[in-house]
Amino acid sequence: MKWLSIASLLIAGAVVFWVTAYPSVTMRYRLTLEAQVDGEAKVGSGVVEVTYSKQSRFAGQSPGIVDYRGEAVAVDLGSRGTLFALLKADSDLRSTPETIILRAFNFPGGALPEPIDEGLKQLGRLSGKRELPLTSLPLLVRFRDPANPMTVERVDPLDIGKSFGDGTKLVRATLEIVPVGIWPLNSFGITGDPITTGTVRPLVWLQRLNGGYLHGGFTSRGAPLGLHGGEFKRG
Repeated sequence: MKWLSIASLLIAGAVVFWVTAYPSVTMRYRLTLEAQVDGEAKVGSGVVEVTYSKQSRFAGQSPGIVDYRGEAVAVDLGSRGTLFALLKADSDLRSTPETIILRAFNFPGGALPEPIDEGLKQLGRLSGKRELPLTSLPLLVRFRDPANPMTVERVDPLDIGKSFGDGTKLVRATLEIVPVGIWPLNSFGITGDPITTGTVRPLVWLQRLNGGYLHGGFTSRGAPLGLHGGEFKRG
């Protein structure tokens, strides 16, 4: 069984080398939106997980890669409809799922600093809650008819009344770093703050898209706002 022991040591050594050479940081944050409808408070929030990883610069690759899991944040405005904050940037590209953290905590340029190893260490030390300017939010949308994905419309964060009618206003947005928990227990919601699910369940057509665009195809041409299913739910 000597060969088995040697093989185990080699595998363990390779794993240690990889983790040391190409570290990663997984974070979870809660995005909360607060609105008012005729003076009544309406709140929606969701927890999104983001993993930042260093990778080889082989063949000119970027020094870092990102993966994320979560769903759009939904704010139920009652008879006015539902406001969704998507997993997609609006006009400011620093409001993607992975960069909104960096902007909230005032990373220069809203980007992960280099060297990437130091940037990952800075990420791992983040904690607390930050106010977000409404202009820093991800893309906000609503559906004139929730049963029809082609009726999606962009919502102006500074004037949601144009979409939802007089008496509606988006008043506050916050981003809070929450516990990730211990893998693999956090994948089952046993430890950490669980990733939010179910916010897009009312959009019954979403599962049929299978990651495709809202018009049912797999190219953005003709898709309203260029949106695809992965910008409502991923992972």
